[in-house]
Amino acid sequence: MPFQSSARRLPCILAIASIAAGPMGARSAAQTRQVSVESLVYDLKNPDALRRQAAARALGAARQRSATPDLVALAHDPVDAVRREVELSLELMEDIRALPGFIAFATDLQNDIRGRAVASIVALHLPRAGGLTSTLTKLGELMMLAPDRDLEMIVEPDIPIDPSVVPTLRSRLADSQRGIRRTAIRGLGILRAQAAVPDLLQVVSEDRDDALRFDGVRALRKIGDGSIANQLLALLNINTDLVRNELIATLGSMRYHGAVPELTRIVEQAKRPDTPCIAALAALADIADPASVPLFERLKADRSEALRLYANEGIARTTDANQRAAISAARLIERSPRVRLAQAFALLRVGEREYLDELVRGLEYSTTRTLAREYLLETPPADREALFAPRPVRAAVRANLADVLGLMGDPNALPRLQELARDSDEDVVRAAERASRRLALVTSSQD
Repeated sequence: MPFQSSARRLPCILAIASIAAGPMGARSAAQTRQVSVESLVYDLKNPDALRRQAAARALGAARQRSATPDLVALAHDPVDAVRREVELSLELMEDIRALPGFIAFATDLQNDIRGRAVASIVALHLPRAGGLTSTLTKLGELMMLAPDRDLEMIVEPDIPIDPSVVPTLRSRLADSQRGIRRTAIRGLGILRAQAAVPDLLQVVSEDRDDALRFDGVRALRKIGDGSIANQLLALLNINTDLVRNELIATLGSMRYHGAVPELTRIVEQAKRPDTPCIAALAALADIADPASVPLFERLKADRSEALRLYANEGIARTTDANQRAAISAARLIERSPRVRLAQAFALLRVGEREYLDELVRGLEYSTTRTLAREYLLETPPADREALFAPRPVRAAVRANLADVLGLMGDPNALPRLQELARDSDEDVVRAAERASRRLALVTSSQD
């Protein structure tokens, strides 16, 4: 097709010109390349719409970041096809200077241009380097992650967010296109937009689309404003499990003790361990209210693995040293790796430091990795020096451990992170550098 042909030809021509010039003609080749790019930029102002469109397409295909401001200037071009090509080219640039263009395109009359621009505003704030996080930033996947993986998608705290971004996304919550509304809702959560909390609450309480209500609750969960927990509790009468279960999980993540009576009622009235029952017990384990101890004790040996897991997790957060022998005995006959990890977490919290290594080993396996990260983040201060010590573990474990150290917010982890930043594995280095930036923000806020 013409699009592919012209898009591929420009880089090829430039490369051939450079090779043919040889060492003696390097300067001439550079000038040829510069003239070609300048010619394309010049064509962006051509009266002929087809010339403007072709120039935008070629600059995007060549990823000429120097042309980003010139492309942004065409965000209000009167021709739809030109604006569409400009938006696509700005995506390819992966350049923060494209943001004003995406902001302008977010109100475009063409649905496809507007939709891609809204998604691009969010994607522009997410990591793009290779490794674990690179797959999160592909535009086509941005809004299609599995629920558990989606929880990981939150903007890094050291990434600046332009003041125009959040109002632009908030304005799209009333968009005529459902997909754009959904992108805006999820984007506000990813960017942890505190100012959007009232809008998101309105989506959750009033929207008729259950999937959008779910996304609204998930966004509020990411933002983490505990002051609205009571308002979320009042919405638990929603008769859609999709939304209700996310509300339950959000109340747990907010550690809202006011939800304990209602969550306990959900667990005790369940005739079988269905999803709402399990979600409610998981939330109670997060909240760890002393009033839940009898419930945890009753369910710690239940036939359901999920109920045993969260009952033991709740015991870990509410128990005392007197329970050490009982937890150890139960662990000897437990077969589930996930439940055994929760029991190891409990034993660590009552002073059995050797179980710290077992939590670290839990990072190695997909079935226990998420739990291990959660439990390690709650490592008692007295045990953190042991956690920061070097360990002979695989690269994937070192990378996950670096993430944990950064999220923990303890400046004493910085020397260990500096060591990991010199690791032979690129994923470990990236994770350590990201964690160090997080700790730097914590340290600066304390000064």
